[in-house]
Amino acid sequence: MPVAARKKQDLEAALNDVRDAAAAVDEPESRQKLAAALASKRAMVVERAAKVVKEHSLSDFSAALRDAYQRLLDGGPKADPGCRAKVAVLEALDVLEWTDHEPFLSASRYVQEEAAWGPPVDTAAGVRVRGVLALARLGYADLPILAGERFEDSQPPVRAAVADALAAFGERSSAGLLLHKLRVGDDDPLVKLACMSALMALAPDWGLPYLSPLVASGHGEARELAALALGQSHRPDAADALIAALESAVRSTEREAVLRGLGLHRSDRAADVLLKLIETGAAADARAAVKALAPRRFEPGLREKIVAHAARNARVDLNDTLAKALAD
Repeated sequence: MPVAARKKQDLEAALNDVRDAAAAVDEPESRQKLAAALASKRAMVVERAAKVVKEHSLSDFSAALRDAYQRLLDGGPKADPGCRAKVAVLEALDVLEWTDHEPFLSASRYVQEEAAWGPPVDTAAGVRVRGVLALARLGYADLPILAGERFEDSQPPVRAAVADALAAFGERSSAGLLLHKLRVGDDDPLVKLACMSALMALAPDWGLPYLSPLVASGHGEARELAALALGQSHRPDAADALIAALESAVRSTEREAVLRGLGLHRSDRAADVLLKLIETGAAADARAAVKALAPRRFEPGLREKIVAHAARNARVDLNDTLAKALAD
């Protein structure tokens, strides 16, 4: 048998072992298969086994996962192209609440450049994301210091994860880092949104004065991101800011951004404002209000309220909008 065919056959057999083990994880033979898979030199096999361990919370495999992660690190890009196995192992360790911060700290700074058309490509953003988030779970004391470093990461998902990690860490003084990052700016809107949301979580008495002017008189992206962050906070005073911005907005495009924020707020007060617009608003406002409230359509009785209020709007036919927005 040719070498390539034999390698393919061996890989398929190893993956089948992991699949079989997943179907009966409590059996001793299955445990042996998972242990062998985590010790495999094939990244795909390690990845699949780590996912099984995570899914079933098999805490007795924590040490094997740690060993697998170190082996993948030592092997460099050839051992795990694309870093999928390392990410799966880190996710499993995090779910199993591994308490040693070292693998997560190294992960938060790990860069893996791989050959591509043109310059090499860093494929380890997911590794750094998992490392930063796990350190937040651990309450790693130097996380705010690390955040200052990682906010300069070249990859937007990592910078967004830093903001999420600071919010989870829960240290109010870290809000200063978030404010600084927002003042400096970022090219990626998801990073900005993560920083705004984290600021509202850690220091709303600073976040609200920062975001309220943006949602009231900001332009384009700034207005929309501020509205989303205020809505996600679910705070009553954030609803006040959104409703005030809605009342002062002149253009329908400005109101649409605010309505999306109200849709995320999840409060009865926000729902009442949106329902009123569905019933009495002009075409653009009524349609935007339906779309904003649609994600809440599975709440008891709300779908029926949306439909009833839309039927009473004499200014616009909302049937097409309802059909698309309320589809299951």
